[in-house]
Amino acid sequence: MNATITRAAVAVIAGLAIVGDAFLLFVKPHADVGAASTSQSGTLGASSGSGSTDSDTDNSNNSNDSSGSTDSDSASGSDGTLTDGTYTSVASPNEYGEVQLQVVVKGGKITTVNAITYPNHTDRSRSISAQAIPELAERAISKQSSDIQFVSGATETSTAFVNSLQDAINQALNASK
Repeated sequence: MNATITRAAVAVIAGLAIVGDAFLLFVKPHADVGAASTSQSGTLGASSGSGSTDSDTDNSNNSNDSSGSTDSDSASGSDGTLTDGTYTSVASPNEYGEVQLQVVVKGGKITTVNAITYPNHTDRSRSISAQAIPELAERAISKQSSDIQFVSGATETSTAFVNSLQDAINQALNASK
């Protein structure tokens, strides 16, 4: 009987840890700044400006390796500024796939946002990603934040994009701590 209670307690604690991690990854960043999200491989994005718009109604589900690697070049970050470097976010899943970004910070500012993973399993997914992701990247560079307006018709992609962007920004904020 004690073994059953112990197993149940461990299962409850593990479940709570998973819920807590999900909250910290997906909910908390947006309580502070805003909302957005998508997935598959290639590179779409912006370097200090480019853009377009479209919508999400495709079903693509790809999982690529989602590592959050960083390459920090200089320190700042402890006072709320971004540390220069290249930051690869975790992949943020949605109904159509996942979005994973590579964000370059120079001079404490976001200079480049590229999607290295995004939905592209069908023509519709490719079309939506090709239009929405550069627009979202341009908005992120312009606002220097993940608190950006979603692309109309690309809500799922926008949500995954913002979640992934916030992860990269968090890495840049915490790089020198």
